[in-house]
Amino acid sequence: MIKAWLSAITLSFLSLQSLHAESKTLEQNFKRNYPDLPIKSISPSPLTGIYEVYVAGKIIYTDETAKYLFFGNLLDVKNKTNLTEERLIELGKSDVKQLPLNQAIKYVKGNGERTLYVFTDPDCPYCQKLEQYMTSIDNVTVYIFLFPLKKLHPQAEIAANKIWCAKNQYEAWEDYMLHRKLSKNSGQCDTPIQKNIALGQSLEINGTPTIFFANGMRVSGIPQDAEQIELLLQEASK
Repeated sequence: MIKAWLSAITLSFLSLQSLHAESKTLEQNFKRNYPDLPIKSISPSPLTGIYEVYVAGKIIYTDETAKYLFFGNLLDVKNKTNLTEERLIELGKSDVKQLPLNQAIKYVKGNGERTLYVFTDPDCPYCQKLEQYMTSIDNVTVYIFLFPLKKLHPQAEIAANKIWCAKNQYEAWEDYMLHRKLSKNSGQCDTPIQKNIALGQSLEINGTPTIFFANGMRVSGIPQDAEQIELLLQEASK
C-alpha cells in the first residue's frame, strides 16, 4: 500500500517536472520566434502536448516548439462550454480594490449593494448601448472611468473633459450617452483622463466598454443585454 502510494507520488512529481521543462522550452522558443509578444502566462491545455499562452489579453495555442500558433475558441462540445472563454475570464481578473476610484464618476442606484467598474469611451457606440442597458439595472454602484480611444474617436477626449468638468458629472454623462447632449462648459478643469488612459494601458484594456465586477472578473466588450449584466452581477456576488 505504502509502495503504491510512493510510486504514485514519484510519477506525479516526474510528470510535473516534465511539464515544467516543456513549458520552459516553449517559453524560450516563443520569445525567440515572437519577441514582440510579451508572455503573461503559460499553462497546459486539455489537449495533450498543446499549451495555452496568455498574451496581451488573448489566448494562443501552440506546442513546445512554438512554430505554429492556433487562434480561436477551444470548445467542450459534450458539456456545451467554451473553454477558451472561461480561461480568458479567469486570466483577465484584476484586483479591483487597487483601482483609483477618485478618477471615476460614481453613481448609485437603489441600495447600491453590487459594484461595477466600467472603462468607457463617450463616443463608442457600444458604450452608448451599454448605458441603455444600465437603465434597467438596479441596486448597483457604478464607477465610470472615462477612457477615450482617440485613434478611433478623435473628439472623445473633448467630450470626456466636458463631462468630467460638469457640475453634475453623472447627469452630464447620461445626457451625452443617452441623448447626445454635451455639457456646455469649457472642459478646462483638472481631469483624470490622461491617468485613466495610462491605467487602462497598464490593465491591457484595448477596447471599450471593458467592465470589471466586484470579484475581479473582466468582460471585454458589451454584454448581450441587460439580463446578461444581471446574471454576471449575480455570479460576481457569490
